[in-house]
Amino acid sequence: MPAFFVFIEFDGMDVAQRAFLVHVDDNLISKTLKRIHELDNTSKVFDPHKRTLTVHYGPDHAVAALTGDSLKKKIEEYVPNGLTEYVAKKSQHLESTGFESGFAQIEFCTKGKESLIDLIDVSIGLKQSVQILQFEGFHTRFGIKSKSPLFDCTEGKLEMPELKPTAAGTIRFREGRLSPGLVFPCRFYSSPLNAVVPQELVKYRIEADCFDISMNPFTGAAEYRMNAGAGVRLPINQLRDVIRLMHVITSSAKKVIVDVSLGGANSWELTLNAQDKPFEYNKVLEALNAAKRICDMFEVNEPMKVSLEEIARCADSIIQFYSVLDATPSVFKCDFSVEEDGYDRTKPTACVCMTTIKIGRRVFGLILVMSGSVHALEDGRYSLLAMNAKIEQRIVSKDDGVIQKEDLIVAFENVEKLYIQDFEVITMFDKVAGKSML
Repeated sequence: MPAFFVFIEFDGMDVAQRAFLVHVDDNLISKTLKRIHELDNTSKVFDPHKRTLTVHYGPDHAVAALTGDSLKKKIEEYVPNGLTEYVAKKSQHLESTGFESGFAQIEFCTKGKESLIDLIDVSIGLKQSVQILQFEGFHTRFGIKSKSPLFDCTEGKLEMPELKPTAAGTIRFREGRLSPGLVFPCRFYSSPLNAVVPQELVKYRIEADCFDISMNPFTGAAEYRMNAGAGVRLPINQLRDVIRLMHVITSSAKKVIVDVSLGGANSWELTLNAQDKPFEYNKVLEALNAAKRICDMFEVNEPMKVSLEEIARCADSIIQFYSVLDATPSVFKCDFSVEEDGYDRTKPTACVCMTTIKIGRRVFGLILVMSGSVHALEDGRYSLLAMNAKIEQRIVSKDDGVIQKEDLIVAFENVEKLYIQDFEVITMFDKVAGKSML
């Protein structure tokens, strides 16, 4: 409920000269409770009736006139929105004040260097728990410990669930001071133990959406963990940069410059000692580069999300598909047979075919026309060595990866019309089944 101290000054007169109203507000409540906790936990015997606390007043607390109406108006200034809201806010403050930095303090021991390292890892979210010894827990308010512990145990496990990052910003990895580097948004974790442990044990953690790095800024030691595992889908550019970063850190055997920026002037530079191990994702990286170029050539502007498994599984096909886009006519050769009579092999031939590849959830396709002269093979087959090869139609499915058969038939017929007058047209597409015969 609203509570006040009223100070009345008489100045030696029989009638009050001035009056002041001091509200028992949040600040005064916190000051009082803190004083009580200090005395209760430092005195052997605490009697609150024998302790004092000074309450100050000044011009801001003055009642305008020495009347009941003025006193009422002054009181109402502190309860502007009614008693219900006032009571709710004050109750909330009474429950929360003094607990801004937590409600308990734990004191414990660790045994040996390995346990200390585990504790540091727990404090930055790298491990779930650490074994601890001789730990006590004390209730705290206003940072003041209770006299008696809440619990006292000889051993147990310490966990820090729902750990929050120390800061957020960006991280840039550079192989040299003049290189542009790879930049990622990141979350930064600094162990509270860094200030008290030896330099060789200091550890920071930098977490991005797709990788996790822990490092020591003094020794240059670092551990890299990729978080683009099963089921994780990332934009092609982002996944490619992650694989490139993995290559730099695990296989380059270089000193990698790391720039961490957490906003404003809060930035610094570290150096990592990259490892020198065989890199197992060279084919994946080549496929991601090819996939990015394919998206650009097909003018797909929105982010294309893929998983590492999808790229690894289709790497050879993606690379081969891109080679078709980038190839010269002389590399194309087409062997075919003709089911119906009337084919004149002395006339220039145009083979119309389609090739497709799936990247992520989309299908990319090409209707390609190879033209030139043919020569006969055995068993009624023919071979065409292309003098010219041209991509006549680019095809991109929607996110469901479906291309309608009817749309493909129309596309093939439109391409056939371009060549039917001057060439014998061989269409390597089954219009009944709706699939390529290449």
